Amino acid sequence: MTKAKTTIFLLPGIALTLAVFILPFAFLTVTSFWSQKEGSLLLDPSFTLKNYIRILTDRFFLSVVWRTLLIGLATVAICLAFGLPIARWISHRARKARGLLIILILTPMISGALVQTLGLVNLLSLLGLVNGALKSLGLIHSSIHFLGNETGVLIGLVQAFLPLMVLPLVTTLSRLPRDMELAAHSLGANGFQIWRTVILPLAMPGILAGCVLVFFAAVTSFVTPQILGQGKTPTFGTVMYQQVAMVNDWPFASALAVVMLIILALVTFALKRWSGAQK
Repeated sequence: MTKAKTTIFLLPGIALTLAVFILPFAFLTVTSFWSQKEGSLLLDPSFTLKNYIRILTDRFFLSVVWRTLLIGLATVAICLAFGLPIARWISHRARKARGLLIILILTPMISGALVQTLGLVNLLSLLGLVNGALKSLGLIHSSIHFLGNETGVLIGLVQAFLPLMVLPLVTTLSRLPRDMELAAHSLGANGFQIWRTVILPLAMPGILAGCVLVFFAAVTSFVTPQILGQGKTPTFGTVMYQQVAMVNDWPFASALAVVMLIILALVTFALKRWSGAQK
């Protein structure tokens, strides 16, 4: 196939990438250097850095950055703690059973984030099923406030994005020969040593992929923090929504989005360098 024919086949993909990704991102970046005139919805296209200066100097927005990153890291840690045993158990099932279990894990994601989050509101409310069950068991005497704080947001994010951790781990662990675990056991290694020296190093590609997917999804999430946080737990997503829908400050919302994308790019670069150093 000649070079000209190859280029013709690539043109639709290039055009789609330009229209859907590159041009919107370029416009977003340009808009972040504009400003909004006070008392008006008109945008001032003159170059300014005041949006970024505001983000870096205002304690509220700095706290939003740190809170979002900490919630993202906590979501990754919890999903990894639950996802590893689940993925290992699934990877040891027969092929047909494995496929069925993966379908069951993915089923909640079909309904979308909104339906899942509204369901959690009923479960986690003061008169919900969780508090009712804990009271019935005698573990608590008064209802626990799960909503309107980081706890509820974290529960919602873990429930929503746990499949993103499990799927890469199942793919990686399914390729590992069980003979390696049996060999380590025959050499005197206990269960913890097998996990630490055999399973975890070999599962590292799946762990990295799952951590990246969950972290990015948690940091950029909007619906779950907005509903479960009840406006009391501002994150990147909720603050950007407020700036666009309530304040109508598009330049500042664009600056917030660019800062978030820069942070995600730095995390990706750091993980890539670290994974390359491990090889």
